Amino acid sequence: MSVTAQSLALSPPEAGCLNQVADRLYWLRMPLPYQLDHINLWLADEGDSWTLIDCGINHKAVLDIWRQLFADLFTAKPLRRIVCTHCHPDHMGLAGWLADEWDAEFVATRAEWSMGRLLSIEGAHDAELHRKHYIENGCGGEFADKGVERFAETPKLYASVPSRFTSIRAGSVIRMAGQDWRVIVGLGHAFEQACLYSEMLNVLIAGDQILPRITPAIFLQSHDPKANPLHDFLDSNRQFRGLPADTTVLPSHHRPFQGLHERLDDYVRHHQERLAESVAICARPMTAFEVSQQLFTRELDQHQAFFAIGETLAHLRYLEVEGRLARTIAGGIARYAAASEN
Repeated sequence: MSVTAQSLALSPPEAGCLNQVADRLYWLRMPLPYQLDHINLWLADEGDSWTLIDCGINHKAVLDIWRQLFADLFTAKPLRRIVCTHCHPDHMGLAGWLADEWDAEFVATRAEWSMGRLLSIEGAHDAELHRKHYIENGCGGEFADKGVERFAETPKLYASVPSRFTSIRAGSVIRMAGQDWRVIVGLGHAFEQACLYSEMLNVLIAGDQILPRITPAIFLQSHDPKANPLHDFLDSNRQFRGLPADTTVLPSHHRPFQGLHERLDDYVRHHQERLAESVAICARPMTAFEVSQQLFTRELDQHQAFFAIGETLAHLRYLEVEGRLARTIAGGIARYAAASEN
C-alpha cells in the first residue's frame, strides 16, 4: 500500500454479513477464485428495499452466499435495483441472475452494459483475433492457445447480463440511501466505469478505478489495438482531484481508505516509472512479450501472465502514440524500439 493511502478502521465483513460504512450504506464482501480473492460490494438501504452496487462473479461459493442473503436479508426488504460500476465478471457476473430473482432494475453505463452483454454470450468471442493478437506480440503458440481458451471460458463467469437496462452517464445523479450520488466516469481499466460520489456523505464508490494497495489493470485489448487506455486512465483520473482530500473512498478490493489525491499521485508516479523502464528495455527492438518478462520479474501464474502482457502493451502503445517508441512488424511479429534508434 502507498504510505499515503490510509485504511480506515473498518474490518472486512465476514461472508454473508454486512458492515456499515456510512448512513444507510453497507459493505458486503464476496469471494473470488483468484489470488485477489475478494470483491467488495455495497448495499444501500432505501427504506422499503435495497439497492446493490456490483454483484460478484458467477461461482458456486458466491451463489451460495447470495441464497443465504435472500433468506436473511431480502425477505423482509427486497432487492429492487442493481447498479454495476463496470462489466468485468466480478462486478457484473451475477447481474442477470439477481435481476431475474428479484425483478430488479439494472443500471449501468451504455458501454459497460453493451460489453457485459457481449461477454456473457457463449461464442461471441473471436478465437482467431485473440490468437493473432498474442502471436503478433511475441507470446508464442502455446501462450496464444491458452489465451483463446481463457476467452472461450469467459461467458461461464456470467449469468446472462440483462437485455434491458437503465442507462447512466457522466454527470447523471442516482438517489441511493437517501442521498444524491453523482456519476463520475473513469476510463482505462474499463470502457465507461461509473464511480459514484455523494457530496453530503463525502463518499466515493470507486469501483476498480481507484484502489488502495494495487494499481488497476490497464490493458490494450485485441479488439481495439489503436486505443490508448493508459492515457485514458491517467487523463480521466484528473477529475477526481476536484473531490475533497478527505473523501472516503470505497474501493472494490481491499479496505475503504482516505488519501484520494495522494493515491492519484501514486498512479502517476508508478506509470511514469513503468514507461521509463519500457523505453530503456527497448534500447533494441523487443516484442511486447519480451518487455513484459523484464517488467514483471516475479513468477506469475497463468492468470497473472495474461494481465502482464495486457498491461505491457498499454504502456508500449502509450509510448508509441507519444513518439518515444516506434513499432515495426516483420514476419508477423511486432517489435518496439526507442524512436531515436530508427
